[in-house]
Amino acid sequence: MSKKKKSLTDVAREMMNGVVQIQVEGYIEEDMQSVMNPAIKIPGVWLGSGFFVKYKDLEGYIVTNAHVVRNANKIEVSSMLTSEEKFEAELIGLVKKLEPDVALIKLKDRELERFKKLAVRDIEYLELWQGASPSRGEEIKAIGYPMGMVEPNMSGGEITNFISGSEYTTERFVTNAAINPGNSGGPSVSRSGKVVGLNTAVMIDAENIGFITPAGFVKIIIENLLQQNEPHFAGIGGKLQKNADNFNSLLKQSDAKGLIVAQVQPNGFLEAAGIQARDVILSISGVEFDRHGIVIGKEGHYRHKNNYDVMKLIPIGCDVEVVYLRDGEKKIAHAKAMRNPEKGIVSHPIIEERKFIEVFGMIVQELSYEIIEAMRDIDANAQIDMIQMIDQEKPMLVVTHIHQGTQADEIEWPVGELIIKANDEEMHTLDELQVIIEKNKGDAVLFECRNGRIGYFKVD
Repeated sequence: MSKKKKSLTDVAREMMNGVVQIQVEGYIEEDMQSVMNPAIKIPGVWLGSGFFVKYKDLEGYIVTNAHVVRNANKIEVSSMLTSEEKFEAELIGLVKKLEPDVALIKLKDRELERFKKLAVRDIEYLELWQGASPSRGEEIKAIGYPMGMVEPNMSGGEITNFISGSEYTTERFVTNAAINPGNSGGPSVSRSGKVVGLNTAVMIDAENIGFITPAGFVKIIIENLLQQNEPHFAGIGGKLQKNADNFNSLLKQSDAKGLIVAQVQPNGFLEAAGIQARDVILSISGVEFDRHGIVIGKEGHYRHKNNYDVMKLIPIGCDVEVVYLRDGEKKIAHAKAMRNPEKGIVSHPIIEERKFIEVFGMIVQELSYEIIEAMRDIDANAQIDMIQMIDQEKPMLVVTHIHQGTQADEIEWPVGELIIKANDEEMHTLDELQVIIEKNKGDAVLFECRNGRIGYFKVD
C-alpha cells in the first residue's frame, strides 16, 4: 500500500519550525536628516522574519531580507521552539543595495548552544529550491511573523507571475499569498519541502500582489557572504539595445535576432570578450535570445526570462561563451564572468559607512544615490543636475548641509552644490579635499562648482 503524500499544509507546518522572528534595534536609514548630515543618527526598533537555512554543514545560520538587518546595532531572534526566549545574533553579511534583498545572520556560538538546550525539538533547517524556476500557478505557503505577531503566520497562494531582472535589478517571483510588514525575510515554501524564495515585499495600493526573491539568487548570495565577499552578480559590462529588421542592411543580418551592443564599458565583460559596439549578441553560455533579449524556448513562452537574468546567475570567475554577429559573420568569444566596473556615483545605504568632511561650516560628502533621492524634497533643480552625473567614472563632491552662523552661511552657500575644484585643482574625493585643506592652513581656499558658483573661505 502506497504511503499517502503529504499535503502542502502539512509540509509547511513542519517547515514552520525553522522560521524565526527577528527583532532589530538600529538606525532609520530613510531619514533625510541622516542622509544629508551623517552625524545625525535617528534610532529605531523594528521586526522581521527569517529561517534557519540548510547549507553544507552550517549550524545556526539564518537567512533574512537585507532591509530587515541593514543599519542594525542589535539583532535578536526568537522561535516557537523556545517559548518567548530571545537569542542574540550577529550579522554575517548583506546585499547593501537590496538587489536582491538578502542577508545572512548567525546565532552567536553561546546563544546557539542555549537555543538547542531550550528548544522542544531539533532545529528545522530549510533547504533552498534548486533547478528550473517553479511554474506559474504552483501552490506555495508564505511563512513569517507579520504585524508583530508572536506566533508564525502561514498564508496560502500561488506563483502568479514573474518579473524579469534588468541591468540594476534581479528577477522576482510574484505571488498572491499575503505578505505584510514583519513577514519580510520569511520563506515561501512548496509541496516539495523546499524554499522557493524569500518573502521580500508587497505592492502598495494593489491587492494580493507580493514579491519573492528566487532561491537561486539566495544561494549565490550565501556563498559570497560566507567567503566574506561583497556580494555581486556578473554583469554584461555595457549597454544593449533591442534589434529590429530596420537594422538588417546596416548590420548585414538576414533577420533580427539577438541584441545589439550599443556601448562597451571599459574594463567590463564585453571588452574582455573582445566584443565591439554594433556587434549582435545571439547567445550567452548556450542560452539564445530573441530580438527583445528574451530567452528562446528554455522555460516556455509564458516566461520572459531575459539576458540579465541569465548573466546574473553565472558565478563570477566562470568561463562564458558568447555567440555574436559581426558584419553578418557568426563568431564565438570567451571571457570570465565578472561584475560591472563601478561608476563614480555609488550607493551608501549603510549609515556607519557614510563618510563626510565638515569644513567652513558645511558638510561635504561624495555624491550618492541616497543624496540624489533626498534632494527631491530640497531642490528639484539641483537634483536634476546631480542625475546628469550618474554615469561619470569618478566621484563627485557635494555640499549636503550648512551650519548657521558659519562662513558658508554668511555667503549664503546653498545645499546641493557640486564642487569640482579647489584653488584651481580638480578634485573628486574627500581625501583630495582634505589634502588641499591641510596644504592651505592659515591661508584661503577658492571653491569652484560645476555650475560656475565660487566660494572663498579662510582656513583656520
